[in-house]
Amino acid sequence: MTGCKSASADKLIELRPFADEEDLEVKLRQTKGLSAKYIENCYEMMSGYRAVDQIIKKVENLGVQLRNTINIWEELNNNALEGYLTQQPDIVNPEMTLKDYQILGVNWMLLLYRKGISGILADEMGLGKTAQVISFLGRLCEIGETGPHLIVVPSSTIQNWEREFERFCPDLEVRLYHGSQQERMEQRINLQHENEDNEFQVIITTYNLASGHADDRKFFKRLECQSMILDEGHMVKNCTSARYKSLMSIKTPFRLLLTGTPLQNNLQELVSLLTFIMPDTFAQHEEDIRSIFKIRKSTTTTANDTKSNELGTAADETSIQVLAKERISRAKRMMTPFVLRRKKENVLKDLPNKTQMIEHCDMTENQAKLYNHIIEQTKKKYQALETDMQAQFEDMSNVVIHLRKAADHPLMFRNVYTDDMLREMAKELHKDVKYWDSNLEYMYEDFTVMSDFEIDRFCREEKRIQHYCLKNQEWMDSGKIERLKQLLPKFKKEGNKVLIFSQFTKMLDILELVMQTIDISFLRLDGETKVMERQNMIDEFNNNADINVFLLSTKAGGFGINLTSANIVILYDIDFNPQNDKQAEDRAHRVGQTKDVVIHKLICRDTIEEYILKMANMKLRLDKNMSSADDELVEEEKEDNTSAGKGVHSILKEAFLIADNRAK
Repeated sequence: MTGCKSASADKLIELRPFADEEDLEVKLRQTKGLSAKYIENCYEMMSGYRAVDQIIKKVENLGVQLRNTINIWEELNNNALEGYLTQQPDIVNPEMTLKDYQILGVNWMLLLYRKGISGILADEMGLGKTAQVISFLGRLCEIGETGPHLIVVPSSTIQNWEREFERFCPDLEVRLYHGSQQERMEQRINLQHENEDNEFQVIITTYNLASGHADDRKFFKRLECQSMILDEGHMVKNCTSARYKSLMSIKTPFRLLLTGTPLQNNLQELVSLLTFIMPDTFAQHEEDIRSIFKIRKSTTTTANDTKSNELGTAADETSIQVLAKERISRAKRMMTPFVLRRKKENVLKDLPNKTQMIEHCDMTENQAKLYNHIIEQTKKKYQALETDMQAQFEDMSNVVIHLRKAADHPLMFRNVYTDDMLREMAKELHKDVKYWDSNLEYMYEDFTVMSDFEIDRFCREEKRIQHYCLKNQEWMDSGKIERLKQLLPKFKKEGNKVLIFSQFTKMLDILELVMQTIDISFLRLDGETKVMERQNMIDEFNNNADINVFLLSTKAGGFGINLTSANIVILYDIDFNPQNDKQAEDRAHRVGQTKDVVIHKLICRDTIEEYILKMANMKLRLDKNMSSADDELVEEEKEDNTSAGKGVHSILKEAFLIADNRAK
């Protein structure tokens, strides 16, 4: 609770007894290695626990009511309670059959709605949260609760939501709010009139619009919606973001978050989600709650800990583990009344298996040379700037990205095209009539900030400098591409369809050339793909057997889209946040999948990616702790929080250590 290490705690114990708090403070100030800050830390922690216990007492009363109701449902499975559904609502298309666990989910949402309690539907990805929500809204319409109900979704899924309403509840009147600024202005006028006449029950929009322009935000406030449903609800996990604040300002009696990943990095995010759905309960105690759901940096160890500090490590970790267990226990008790979470293995006995495979890839010679150069240059910068942590932070963050890109592909940098070559190219290009008015020096400078791949692509478009194009298929020069050359032809021959996800759109550019080189047909979707084109591309991939691969950016392609025609998922580069990768994986592994799904994670051996994988596994264990039936820790929460708390500097130290070990 004080935030001190075990060695400091031993010193503190030796100072006892204390006449009073003032005596304690004096002794702490006078003793080397101790601090009066420990008193403040202790009070802060105690205040936090008191606040949490107050909330727990309050929410447990709600929880008892909800749990008793659900217990009766499970035992009697009849109409013993008002509003309980034993089958899907009549308004739902009879050709679409809800599973038993989905009907239970609809009942749970109806129960919360009747009691004026907001919630989080946190079923694991692929269990049909969309179908449950549509059925819930259909049932509300049946009993006279005509809304309007606001649904906020990622841009990539707005068309899919419209389609799902048509499939499951065609009788509901649904409106989309999106388009250009002029189109939205016209929509606002029309929808306001329609709303006054109750002509629609549901309005669907995107996060960007609901939290963007002032005119859009004012419009949603004026609608006076009866509920607000956020698809991919973890997008409001940051309570300091403009998105969080804008959506929080839209007042509705009922809020529902849909997320397969309620806990992504740490327990602090859970506080943000709970505060969003129940601001009256959580907001006034938010800071106190946050104070106990964090691990102080003083309790952590770093990669540079000396041998003398290691003696106290076991004791420190034991105390942190006790605190972590206590925090997880309290967090579970806080969230239980408001969160419904089911996992695939518990409710879908017939869902095909999902297998994870780590594909270790060795860097090519050019790739290893580039990676080592970045490491060496970074070491020099790091050692020179280590005393000024703030000044180096931005630069060091960029270095982490550079190391990840180097592990992906050398063409993400400029190594082939030398400065002399660029000057010659600029001179030749300047002779072209359309470049006569251009400044020769500026043309050269524009080239210098481009990667080899970007320069090559530019050369292909300009006839005067086409002879500078890459001639040795340099886009194939990567350890990960070597692995893809082995995997993809085999998958194609077996008739498997493949999803390939990457964090970097430039990497997707390179992969397009790779697909063409090895004769693999493909489609591509990323953040630049127009919203209105996305669903057509998804349909084409799912329905056209001749298309082997779908290239997707992890961010744009990981949210709310159904790609069950694929049974192979390749994560070309993994994310620091493993839940983003899980989102991507479950585009294929979800309801409707008929084949076993295999996930291939490409990890470049002896690089920063090995450490990213280690961090990701720690975060997944925290999620498992929160989802487990008891409070036993699968792994200390300390590991997750210290990983996040170490920051970019410790990540780099790990990268240096991995590189040094490889060199030995």
